[in-house]
Amino acid sequence: MAEEVRATSIQERIAALKLNQVVGPPESPPPSYELSVTTKKARAPPPPLPTKRPPPDVRRASANNPPLQSNAPASSNTIGNQPAVLPAPQMQDLRLDPSMKSRTPNIPSRPSRRTSEQTPVLPPRTNTAPSPALPPRTNTSNSPSLPPQTNTTQSPSLPPRRPSEQDTRRGSSESVSSTISALSSVSGISSKTARTSISQASEVASNRIKAPAYDPASLPLLPPKKQKDDVRSAGRAPLKPTNSSPSVLPAAVSVSNASKRNLPPPLPVRGDSRAEQNSLQQPALPKRSALSFGMNTETSPPLPGERPKSITPDPVGIPPPVPLSSRPNLAALQASKPRPPIAPTSDVCLKCRDFSAADNHATRFPRSSLPSTDIAWLAQQLTTPFSSPTDQARCIFTWLHHNISYNVDAFFSHTVKPSTPASTLQSGLAVCEGYAGLFTALATHAGLQSLVIGGHGKGYGHTALAAGAPCPPQSSGHAWNAVFLPDSGTPGEWKLLDCCWGAGVVQGPGQPYRPLFNPAQFTMDNDDFGASHFPSDRERQYRADGREISWEEYILSDAGPNAPPQYFDGYIEPEGLRRASIEPRTRDIPVSRAMSCHHTRFRFGMVCPHWTAARNGPGPVYVFVLKAPGLGDPSKMRDFMVLDTDGRQWWAEVQTQRLGKPGDSVELFAVTSWDGRDGRGVSVEEFRRRQGTVGMAWGALARWELV
Repeated sequence: MAEEVRATSIQERIAALKLNQVVGPPESPPPSYELSVTTKKARAPPPPLPTKRPPPDVRRASANNPPLQSNAPASSNTIGNQPAVLPAPQMQDLRLDPSMKSRTPNIPSRPSRRTSEQTPVLPPRTNTAPSPALPPRTNTSNSPSLPPQTNTTQSPSLPPRRPSEQDTRRGSSESVSSTISALSSVSGISSKTARTSISQASEVASNRIKAPAYDPASLPLLPPKKQKDDVRSAGRAPLKPTNSSPSVLPAAVSVSNASKRNLPPPLPVRGDSRAEQNSLQQPALPKRSALSFGMNTETSPPLPGERPKSITPDPVGIPPPVPLSSRPNLAALQASKPRPPIAPTSDVCLKCRDFSAADNHATRFPRSSLPSTDIAWLAQQLTTPFSSPTDQARCIFTWLHHNISYNVDAFFSHTVKPSTPASTLQSGLAVCEGYAGLFTALATHAGLQSLVIGGHGKGYGHTALAAGAPCPPQSSGHAWNAVFLPDSGTPGEWKLLDCCWGAGVVQGPGQPYRPLFNPAQFTMDNDDFGASHFPSDRERQYRADGREISWEEYILSDAGPNAPPQYFDGYIEPEGLRRASIEPRTRDIPVSRAMSCHHTRFRFGMVCPHWTAARNGPGPVYVFVLKAPGLGDPSKMRDFMVLDTDGRQWWAEVQTQRLGKPGDSVELFAVTSWDGRDGRGVSVEEFRRRQGTVGMAWGALARWELV
């Protein structure tokens, strides 16, 4: 196949590239897998040295820039004494003056490509089909000619140019000239540099604005100076100089001016105050001898019969006195405010702390008379008077007892619905979850740290496991709170409390809810609190010893033989007694196999060593008695045994066989009424002497079973 002729012109190359894009690139030969040995190319020889050095460029003579006389605007002026930039020679200038070509620097010739860098020869085209002909050009006509010029009038001629040599200046008394000096120096090492020094003086360019010539005759006349003897304006009296105060108009002038203005009435003449002071002076005391003060030999002067009357001012313009009946009673206001909390001391703990101020303040905001159901407002009203976090938490705890009731109808009908703090505050009904949620909401708005803890509680409906019964799985059906109280003395400072159990008692289906304030649910130790509350999160036990008891230990603590006696809360915590101190600790007392030498000891004590009945209790303590069938004659009401006491502990030791037979029960009572009066203050000796002869009433504390 003959070698295809290569395109030489630009048009042919463009046509070939477009054809190559339409038809596609020529087919490349199949790849060859033969091992080819590459030969090392010979290094090209270096280019030859130039035989002749190019001649140096002829430097043109420098010119002053800008020129001395210029009609151009001032904004086009450049920095003086710099060489002007010469314009590049145009083609027409070369034609007119061929000598400029020699003065133009020659462009160096482009170096020739090396043999190794030449463009590779394109492979021969395999496509022998002829190239498609280009489409014919549709517009073969020449470009449209421009329309003829319609305005044949000649352009207006420019005004004659003012010669630049002329220097027009305005009349002025002084002449301004400028001296321009320039010195240009270039390093003498170069052969193309020279040193020039020009110093010349020239006048200011004609485009400068010059001040007019000074002509004193053309200046305006100054106003005449005022003379000292000028006549003042008529009607105004001259001022009289003085050395102290400003001058005042004469009396004649002031009277004439006063007739023209409405002046206020003159002030009354002030009386002599010295006469009034002399009239108010008390009569001088009679002179006494110095010896009379020690010997008491002179009699006292008689008292005046009537006290001198004080001069009362003119009642005109003085308001009447405020009656005393309308003034606020400061004592009543101070009595209505809560007393400041007592700072805890070494002999005061949380159980014996005085919370009367917080409890009384909580009763001032009944839910039915609140102006709004805003929880934040209620929290501020309850806690603002107290600076102690413990008193603030106690006030909220007591307010829930007075204003929220347990929803027994929904509890026993199994229709308890989820609640919110706002719904609990609006309805006044809640279960344990509602109590805990509202307490945390109020405490949080008061600035306290509080949590709602869910878990298992040994409350209403709880039954201890029988002996040998398997351990049930962990369950949750109760809720209580944990609040951070740094001033309560609680180890770890997190205090557990139960607002639901502290507000009242659930008596059973069909029975109304019984509001009964139980402060022990606020003051109880966390260890005693954990005996009846097990949280779902074991880290929320907050025990004093830091130990986390297991679910098995908690639920089996009252199972079988470990079951505690039955407690009655009405006369334990309110009387300052500790439930965990009541002995025996188990419910069953074995009497069937008891020997005659066996004795059972009954004992209990105060909640803390600081508790006193006069300071912390509701009054003098009751007499506590033990009632058992075998202790005496029930028909004569002599089956009671009074417990001995030292004021802080109560105890009685009874022979076990005397308590009764299996199936009987032993009960612990407090004598609440004695001979028709309150049982507080009755002594142990009086009870023993008059037992069986007077009427009495009692309240139960605990009960044991004989087996």
